[in-house]
Amino acid sequence: MYTKRFGALGTYVDLACSKCDESESILDRLLDLLEQLDEAASCYRADSEVRVLYERSLLGGEESVFEVSDVLWDLLISAQEAVQVTRGLVDIGCGGLFWEDYDIAGEELVQIDGEVDLIPSERAVRIRRGTLIDLGSVGKAYWAQRCASSLAVEFGCDILVGLGGDIYAKCDQGTKFPVAVPMDGRSVYEPGDEIVELSSMAIATSARRTREHRYSALGKATHIFDPRTLQPAISGAQVATVMGRVASVCNSLSLMSVVDLELAKDAIFTLGYMARLVTETKIEYVGGFEDEVLSQ
Repeated sequence: MYTKRFGALGTYVDLACSKCDESESILDRLLDLLEQLDEAASCYRADSEVRVLYERSLLGGEESVFEVSDVLWDLLISAQEAVQVTRGLVDIGCGGLFWEDYDIAGEELVQIDGEVDLIPSERAVRIRRGTLIDLGSVGKAYWAQRCASSLAVEFGCDILVGLGGDIYAKCDQGTKFPVAVPMDGRSVYEPGDEIVELSSMAIATSARRTREHRYSALGKATHIFDPRTLQPAISGAQVATVMGRVASVCNSLSLMSVVDLELAKDAIFTLGYMARLVTETKIEYVGGFEDEVLSQ
């Protein structure tokens, strides 16, 4: 089995595949796919599609309608699902509200409800003046699954792709990829960490870490916001790991767990997903997650 970790898109990327003799070709193709995501959705690139839409919106009236690329449209559809699945507790446009102080925003936060409307008949978006679409980790989760699925078909082997804490394994040939899920949200395995096996499944982890922000009113706070208050999340899980069939849904539910733990548990159970939720005082398993953990 071939495995590789490298940096891209402001995070780390994991690639694993069952066909080692084509690993370099698979890696090159993955890099091409990551570039597509960056071109469409990067808030850091002045020439990205979302930044261009932002700049164009400043030149229009209160609202403007823009056609978007196929890649951005698919990302927006996944973001819309995130809003629906989490009952609005994952709201990806909050980041745009703080664009001048981007540190505080928001990899985790797209405003589909109120700031961005999708127009399916025109494959277009209606956005308010000055709205920056920040797809964040929801977009990365969707793209991890899209990359793994596309590469598995193209190269005829089982593929795992991870973008930060969002991982999807496409396994039509039965491979089971071991994935470490540390209790504290670390990205590096240590002895004693829980391990699960992924086979045509996704897993996502969100952690309520604190960091210093340039936005002085916030000071030291988590990077995950509660869209109901536009303030850092303070009442949910410290670390939430969710497993299921759809990577973007796993991501959305893990973020939701950090914002509102009780509402998230209900949503996870209702959708038939599995989770491990770590708070300051306990570890809680939902939907049979504990049965997926391998014996040490």
